[in-house]
Amino acid sequence: MWNQYQDFYKWINHSNKTPEDMRLLFGLVPAYPVFMFLGICLVILVTVIQMNKRKIPLRELEIGIVIIVPIGIIGGTFFGKIFLNNYQSWTNFYKVFFFWQPGMSFFGALALGSAAGFGWFYKRSKTTQISMWVYLDLILVNILLGHALGRWGNLYNQEILGNPVSYESISWMPSFIRNRLFYFPPLINFTNVLDGKSLYSDPTWWVRIFDSNGVLNTAYTDNFNYNGQSLTDIMNSQIQYRSPLFLIEGLGNIVLWLLITFGVRNINRYANKKNNPWVITPEAYPCLWNSKFKSISESQLKDWYTLAPVKYKRVKIVNETGETFELTMSLKSVWNKAYYWVEPDYEANKKMYTQIEEWKNDLYTATLKYQNDKKQLKIKLEKMKSEFNKKYKFTKQNLQKQLIIEYKNNVALEKQRVKEKQIEFNNKFTFGQRHLGINPYGRELEKANNPNGFIVPRSGVSAGCYILGYGILRTILETQRQATEYMIPNHAIANFIVLSLIIFTGIFIIVMVQFIVPYKWREIGWLYEKTY
Repeated sequence: MWNQYQDFYKWINHSNKTPEDMRLLFGLVPAYPVFMFLGICLVILVTVIQMNKRKIPLRELEIGIVIIVPIGIIGGTFFGKIFLNNYQSWTNFYKVFFFWQPGMSFFGALALGSAAGFGWFYKRSKTTQISMWVYLDLILVNILLGHALGRWGNLYNQEILGNPVSYESISWMPSFIRNRLFYFPPLINFTNVLDGKSLYSDPTWWVRIFDSNGVLNTAYTDNFNYNGQSLTDIMNSQIQYRSPLFLIEGLGNIVLWLLITFGVRNINRYANKKNNPWVITPEAYPCLWNSKFKSISESQLKDWYTLAPVKYKRVKIVNETGETFELTMSLKSVWNKAYYWVEPDYEANKKMYTQIEEWKNDLYTATLKYQNDKKQLKIKLEKMKSEFNKKYKFTKQNLQKQLIIEYKNNVALEKQRVKEKQIEFNNKFTFGQRHLGINPYGRELEKANNPNGFIVPRSGVSAGCYILGYGILRTILETQRQATEYMIPNHAIANFIVLSLIIFTGIFIIVMVQFIVPYKWREIGWLYEKTY
């Protein structure tokens, strides 16, 4: 361990390193961008695995990566540095884009990257008929893993540290971690009282602070001051070790990922206590939780068509008559057969499907007709104005007033005709149907796809839980951060207001996608939490 800062710089001196070398991985490359890159790769890898499991084409993800990653990095480095004093002068402004240097805002990267991803996947959803929320559920939640891995770059940059602790309390940690858990003193602001030059303008300052005997060279260090404190005072001050906040946040991210991936996404397995599939149709779902049929013979099994083959496990049953084989199911297979892989009965819902198609065609036709009526009105009014101007020039003065009145009446009459058509159009289709894409048959469509009324996590809930969960985690940990490392550096009130808005945004998304969107914005043939 190092007790004072001169001990630390002495170690650097004897190791033939520079202070900047502390940020290098294996002494070769800056560690921060390496861990950032590995984190991005981890997000992509896990997302690809999960998309393959759901048979979702990867083409949109491939193009999305090219769009989202660069924009996210730009957002992270820009918003992470723009509020810091070192980057607020025009001479240093361009350095806000140096993403390999300390000062990356995760929220900046998330905000710009999410905006880019939202736009891309929303646009492509019209073609692929895969809900934008399907992509966001997969990608956003997996960012937690990439973020946890990327946080190790903060160790090498010696940032994102928490409250002061004693060295003894962190002595159980590996030396490469515990001996980095302190902040570098802000030496960049120290200037020479003799010539006014910055300490860092001398590339060998970290060598010159010691004499040939390895003792602090006060003749050199006394010449540098900042805010009434000399470099000698800094070198003789005690190193303050701190808790590894970056590591705590990383572990919190992993726990949150596990909760969402294996908890929230499988809540249907535990939430339907009195309405489970094996209670409704025991013969169709032989499983451990089925009190009537732990297993069942193939001849007794009640089966039907599903989008993919349901997996059954053959078990040996020994009884008085001998040995026989029966079928049983895992909990995952039960829900695939009961909900996720089931298509509604076409014949039973044929009337509703026809009504939906007719309504969509009527809306499309009526919208085109109304837009055409407005266009024709504009053309007609321009023509009437032109004819009026010609007549007005050649009309006697005593008749001009009457001509103006006739012209205004004709204009009002034409506008009234279009107004009546608009009222008729608005009465037939609500504002939500016309402008927000609300499906008036959404509730019937939902019932057709979930006739048993199972409680299931809807598409988009995982994304909302990610925003809510990380907002809460970050708010708790923010109380231990340095003001310069806030989401909005050096602005505590604004910082916690924005964090509160993030938490409420997560709650809003969860409520919307779970309780409102499935009954308003669902369409036939689209992929949501299941195929409609």
